Amino acid sequence: MDEDQDAAMAFFELRPLLFDGTRRTVSLAGWLFDMETIFRICHIEAHLQVLLASRCLAGDVRLWWMAQGDQAIYGGPWADFRARIIARYGPPPDEGANALFRDPDIYGDMQRRRYLDFVAEWHAYPNESMAHYCRRFREAMLPYIPQEFVDPKWRAMQILRYGLPPQVKYFVPAPVVGVSLEDMIDAIMEAEILAYIVHIADPEDVYHVDLVDDVGIPEPLFEGVSTVPEDPILAIPLQEIPPHEAEAV
Repeated sequence: MDEDQDAAMAFFELRPLLFDGTRRTVSLAGWLFDMETIFRICHIEAHLQVLLASRCLAGDVRLWWMAQGDQAIYGGPWADFRARIIARYGPPPDEGANALFRDPDIYGDMQRRRYLDFVAEWHAYPNESMAHYCRRFREAMLPYIPQEFVDPKWRAMQILRYGLPPQVKYFVPAPVVGVSLEDMIDAIMEAEILAYIVHIADPEDVYHVDLVDDVGIPEPLFEGVSTVPEDPILAIPLQEIPPHEAEAV
C-alpha cells in the first residue's frame, strides 16, 4: 500500500535510534520511548510497528529477534514485542525504573531533542489528504511541542503550516494574533479545495492565483499580515517570540 510505504519512509527519515543491548548507544527504555514517539509522529499503523522497529535492532539483539520465528517475519502486536524484549534485555527488577523516567530533566531533554528532529522532518506525505494531515498533527506532533514556549499554540500553528504541500500552503496565511488552531485547520481545509480548483484550471501553474478569481472563489481564509518569521521553523530560538505576541498572551 502506498500509505504504508509513505509511513515507512517517514519513519526512517527521523533517524530512529538503534538498540544493540549493550547500552552503549541507548538504554532499552530510551529506545522504546523513541520507537513509540516516532510511531505517533508518523502515524504508523499497528501492523507495521514491529516490522519497522525490528529494523532498528543491531548486534546480538537482532540475532535474537531473527530467531523468534513467525513474529520476526510477520510482525505481530507491539505490546507482545515490547513485553518480550523487556523480559530479555530490560533492567533487573531491583534497579527500579530506568533513569530516563526517574529523572524528569533527562526525560525532558530527550523529548526536546527529538522534537527538534521531528520538526525538521515534519511534512505532509505525498497525496495525503489535508484532513488526515491535520488529524495526524493533532494526535502525533501536538503533544510533543515543549510547553516552555511562551506561546506553544502559536508555535503549533507555525509547524502545522510549515509541513503543508506548497500548493496548499500558498493559500494559508501565516498565523497572527487572535487566530486559533481550529481557525488554521479550517483554513487548510479550504486551501485544499482552492489548490485543487487551480490545478484543474491550469495543471502547469498551481500557483497562479488569478485563476481562483476566474472561477468565482472568494479570497481565502482569514485576513491579517504576519510579522513573525515563517520558515524555517528551527530558525526561531526556543524561548524567543516577537514582543507583541508575548504581550498578547
